[in-house]
Amino acid sequence: GEATILNNIGNVYSALGEKQKALDYYGQALPLNRAVGDRSGEATTLNNIGLVYDALGEKQKALDYYGQALPIRRAVGGWSGEATILNNIGVVYYALGENQKALGNFGQALPIFRADGDRSGEAMALDNIGTVYSELGEKQKALGYYSQALPILRAVGDRSGEATTLNNIGLVNDALGEKQKALGNFGQA
Repeated sequence: GEATILNNIGNVYSALGEKQKALDYYGQALPLNRAVGDRSGEATTLNNIGLVYDALGEKQKALDYYGQALPIRRAVGGWSGEATILNNIGVVYYALGENQKALGNFGQALPIFRADGDRSGEAMALDNIGTVYSELGEKQKALGYYSQALPILRAVGDRSGEATTLNNIGLVNDALGEKQKALGNFGQA
């Protein structure tokens, strides 16, 4: 219980932008998780540490922590947690310009989110895949993934995600020379 509370305090500090304090609390939670054999809690804390390092721009450290979290999450189960870590790894690879590795991780996460019934996670993975394809210049593929994500985001009521995806569709339409469509997408976003 103490480890869970420390992890939750770390989450709040992270959300407040106080990343170093978040790391301090996660650093207290991690050995407690390990001491009591809470492998699921350990994986969650390792993932959270990875998120903080990603936010701090320390991409390799983020990958290191995600790399520790993933096999633990796979061992203890919790598909959605596995998919979340895979998605987080994909985000880091995308930021590093390693688009094929990003696609690989997003592509692994997507069917897990679907199998687990995690519609928000599914939409996030679809949007991320679309973003990579857009970056690779495969604009029609990008539109295909965005158009799959959009109705899911609307169905789950994720207005922020809906706006992001509409903006992404607008960027692709703009790049394709579809200026009026792009304006419509941006206006909706």
